[in-house]
Amino acid sequence: MKINTLILDDDPHWQRIIGKFVVMNPLLNLVATCDSAMNAYAALAEHEIDLLISDIEMPDFSGLSFVKSLKSPPSVIFVTAHRDYAMDCYEVSPVDFLLKPLDYARFLQAIEKVRQRTNNTSEAMPIEPYFFVRENLNYIQVRYKDVLYIKAQENFVQIVTKEETILPILTITKLEEKLKPDIFLRVHRSYLVHRAAIKSIGRNEITLINGEEIPIGDQYRNRINQKHIEAYAIGRNN
Repeated sequence: MKINTLILDDDPHWQRIIGKFVVMNPLLNLVATCDSAMNAYAALAEHEIDLLISDIEMPDFSGLSFVKSLKSPPSVIFVTAHRDYAMDCYEVSPVDFLLKPLDYARFLQAIEKVRQRTNNTSEAMPIEPYFFVRENLNYIQVRYKDVLYIKAQENFVQIVTKEETILPILTITKLEEKLKPDIFLRVHRSYLVHRAAIKSIGRNEITLINGEEIPIGDQYRNRINQKHIEAYAIGRNN
């Protein structure tokens, strides 16, 4: 399996060089090249990234600050022309720290470290499914298992988790299209619920594990019966 790689560097010259190194390596799959932290956030939201190769010093938001802002960052290789950043970078446990100008043999050593870490991580524990949404100026990573329900408001949604409520400017229909239907269930025109968060289902409402009640829309009642109850119900005759 190839390692999905994202490059973050504001200098087109180094974008080309690092991109060439990535393409030359049969272990790597270049998913995107970004010139700013905001573009990198968007790429992380859209793709599953295993490795981030990031410059440190950039005009608006440093590569180090970007990695620190991620709840679950991928493996990171920092590249920079400034040796003094090395100690600061190790706050976020990067796989390696490369100095510009880059040497391809040294780059290969860093990728071998990534390969070993990736193998060890995949053997230790599976990656939990997650998605990104934008709230204000930040992209927030949300683990599927943490979500209780999602509620539509006028021009945004409330994503209610076990610990917080996130308020991205997004429609519930767009979220429903992107999220896995075997995990989330539309029960009302204004509500999506996590199937595992359901405690009981009545005729007109769903009670969640935290005690909250979610209304059932008339047009969704048959779908709930077919997809969530009948497929899993155990009775005397089955």
